[in-house]
Amino acid sequence: MESSESEKNFQHESIEDRESVIKYLETLCEGFRKGSIEFSSDRDTITLKPSNLVHVEIKVKIQEQKSKLSLKISWKGQPPPKKSKGLTIRTRHE
Repeated sequence: MESSESEKNFQHESIEDRESVIKYLETLCEGFRKGSIEFSSDRDTITLKPSNLVHVEIKVKIQEQKSKLSLKISWKGQPPPKKSKGLTIRTRHE
């Protein structure tokens, strides 16, 4: 399946210590609070703008030699840009 022109992908995989993972998770939390999360590596950069309403999927698997936690967060589209209606005050000379 080929990706469309408007589709962007970012992927990163590494071995990290727990403190590094904690920092990543804290940064993700801050990004959700601010409404913008940027991911970057040597080759790629992608910015996400999470909606106020998101779908969360958590999966946990424990095996004899390995445990796995998967967290998937998704939302539809990027939020529309805020349109300022602004205030207009006028005087008229008669």
